[in-house]
Formats: sequence, structure tokens, C-alpha cells
Amino acid sequence: MTDIVTGQELSASLMAYVKHFQLPIQSPNSSEELAAIASSILTFQQKQENLAIAPAQFDDLIQQAVAQFGLENVETAIINPSTQALVQDVHQWQQTLDNQVLDTLTAYVQQFQPEQLQDLSKTILSIVPLVDNVQLRKLDADFLIQRVTSQFDAKTAMEKLVGAEPIAIAQKLAKSLQFGNLETLLNETILGDSQSLLNQPLEHITEDFVNSKLAELLGNDSLQIDIDVDSQQMIVKQVTFKLNVMQSSPTPTKSAAEIAAQIDDAAGDFLADRKSNLDFTNLFNRTT
Repeated sequence: MTDIVTGQELSASLMAYVKHFQLPIQSPNSSEELAAIASSILTFQQKQENLAIAPAQFDDLIQQAVAQFGLENVETAIINPSTQALVQDVHQWQQTLDNQVLDTLTAYVQQFQPEQLQDLSKTILSIVPLVDNVQLRKLDADFLIQRVTSQFDAKTAMEKLVGAEPIAIAQKLAKSLQFGNLETLLNETILGDSQSLLNQPLEHITEDFVNSKLAELLGNDSLQIDIDVDSQQMIVKQVTFKLNVMQSSPTPTKSAAEIAAQIDDAAGDFLADRKSNLDFTNLFNRTT
């Protein structure tokens, strides 16, 4: 598939998505919304293994599709059946992922009744790799967070019925959150290891690479942490997912100096808080 054909197909798919779902693309943030939709279309195709695109080309295709989009052409646009089927599948995938994340979030609130969700966006990002083996880009992740946040209400969540699967995933989430300091330390250790990133840039980060870095940390006698294999796998999935989301952001979130300083802080915090944060005594006891 050539760049030109791919670009043309993405532009047609973006037009079809907006027309079929009658989206009011007229807000000041319309370019960002269009870019998020285009990104989701490409992400879905990659998930289905129908498309292989380099990270740099990914951004170029999105920008091209957004630039070519004309709201005045939506009503009269002629959509072929294959493009129509594609955008319906993309939308269905989005809805399914939204529901899985929302149900897990609801189950987490019901089961553990946290006094407050200090960072709802981070919690949502922690849930995604537990419900779907997909790698979202920054645009996809932001769009997902907006959709889920708009539907979530902590007060009414207590009354919503959820199935056994979201409850099981919520329990895994709660368990992984107990190792929050370890996840932070692992994440920032990877970002601070410039030599490793020369051979393993973030756009090619893999679970195997993250797992090797986790093994190095756990081999540090000063940490002395007892963590089961399942929790290790969850942390590896979450860190891999979040690093890939971060690397697809147009601008770096932190400077090298900030990262280095945070690594030192994270190590100190981890050692100081290890005992209290890793207490599993009441992990699965529902608050009354």
C-alpha cells in the first residue's frame, strides 16, 4: 500500500466517520477532534494487522487527512461500502473499549470505595492495558479519556450493575496500584537510561524490554520487594502502554534533567513508603 493510497483512504474514512455518525465538527477544537478520529482509524487498522505504518508517517497521514477535510463536503460525500464498513467497525471498537474501561472503573469504585480518584486520567490509562491488548497513541488516549470521563459519575457509580469480569479486572487494578511507586521508578529509570534508549527508542519499546528493566530493579538488594509474577506482568503492561502513549505526544513532557531528578526522588519515596504501600492485608476487603 503506497503512501498516496493510504492518505486518500484515510481522508475518505475520516469523511465517512463524520458523515455516518453526524458529528458536529464546528468547535474551536475541531482540528484536534478530527485528528483523534483519524488516529483511531489508523490504530484500529493496525490492531487488525491490516496496516503497518512507521511512527513518523502516522503523524503525516493524520495531518494530511485533517488538512484535506472540508465540513462543507460532508453532506454530499459519496461513501463506498468498504469505507462505510470500516468506520462502523472503528466506532464499535471505540464503544466496546469505552464500556470496558467505564465498567472496570465503576467496579473499582464499588469494590474499594476510594475516598477520591486523585487522577482520573491516570486511572483510566492504567485500566486500558488490562482490558484490551492495543497500543493507543496520545491522540487516541486523550480522546478515550474524554469520552470515559464524560460518562463517569462517582456518585451514581455505586448503584450501577457490573459483571463479574469488570470486578475481576478492578481487583487486578487495585493490586497493581499498590505498586505505584515501583511503576513510577521503573518508568523513570527507563526514561533516564539514555544508553538503553539509543538501542531501544520509545517508539519501539516492548514488554520484553520493560520486563528486563523491571528484573534489574527487583535484583537491587536495597529494594527488597516481594512482588508476585502476576503483578509484575501487570506493571510491565502498564508501563509499556504509558511509555508508548507518551512517545507519540508531539512535545516531550519532561527534560532529561527533570527525569534524572525524579529518578532520585522516586527511589527515595519508594524505599520510604514501601512497607505501607505494599500492605495487602485488606486489599480485597470491601469497605463498609
